[in-house]
Amino acid sequence: MFYFLSKTISILSDAVFMHGFLLTVLLVFMFLRRTRKFAVVGLIIVSGASLLITVIPVGDALSHPLETRFEKPKLSQIEFAGTVTLAGSLDPDSYLERGEMNVGQSADRIFAMLRVASLYPDKPVLFTGGDGNLTERGFSEAVVLENWLDESGLKTSNMYFEKKSRNTHENATKSLEMVYREWPELAKKPWVLITSAQHMPRAVGVFRQAGWNVIPYPVDRSTSNDIHLASLNVSDGIKSLGRALREWVGLTAYYWTGRTDAWFPGPQNPGAEN
Repeated sequence: MFYFLSKTISILSDAVFMHGFLLTVLLVFMFLRRTRKFAVVGLIIVSGASLLITVIPVGDALSHPLETRFEKPKLSQIEFAGTVTLAGSLDPDSYLERGEMNVGQSADRIFAMLRVASLYPDKPVLFTGGDGNLTERGFSEAVVLENWLDESGLKTSNMYFEKKSRNTHENATKSLEMVYREWPELAKKPWVLITSAQHMPRAVGVFRQAGWNVIPYPVDRSTSNDIHLASLNVSDGIKSLGRALREWVGLTAYYWTGRTDAWFPGPQNPGAEN
């Protein structure tokens, strides 16, 4: 039930989806005499809001505190048992329609995983994630990535793949089950958690709540410390806002349902238990 509700709320909080949905509804109302005036006013409001979101970087302002919540550590200066990389880098539609593995905006997750696997061949490097779609469609990001890495000669012996999880909560629980099954002696030791900087607060809270001892390693940060007026790109402005809203809504939903250890998880004091 939580999975269904979380995906539904995620869709409804998607600024891109809601923008298109509102425009479609208002355009339909334009053809109805009784609702024509309402539609005109609505179109003016939606257009004005779109322009405002484009000029004023609301999305970046909401994303910045998420992306700067954790500093990226130097792996050579910390002790860790292994790494866990979250899925979310591949485009499912490209694979399902054309059989191609296309990497999207979160490609740095995979690059970081490959780098760690090469630099630390004695440590397990775990990739976790199947398909986050509401309905089964025969896709698993971990399966696609593993096959591609194997065919490309990039897969190393220390890479492992958890192929069934559908969201961040399942990433944490199913991966921990795998660790207890394969490396029980490492289960309580620190593991490096690799995901996008914007997603890191929610991921850290979920993994801590599930019983992990994680060291956050945020990648693919998209905002800068100096936030300026955005360029006149309506699509980018709405997408940026949508990504930020998804994380803030996700943080709230996960906290309310007890799936994260804090509403806005942050760094813990040295020596604190996770």
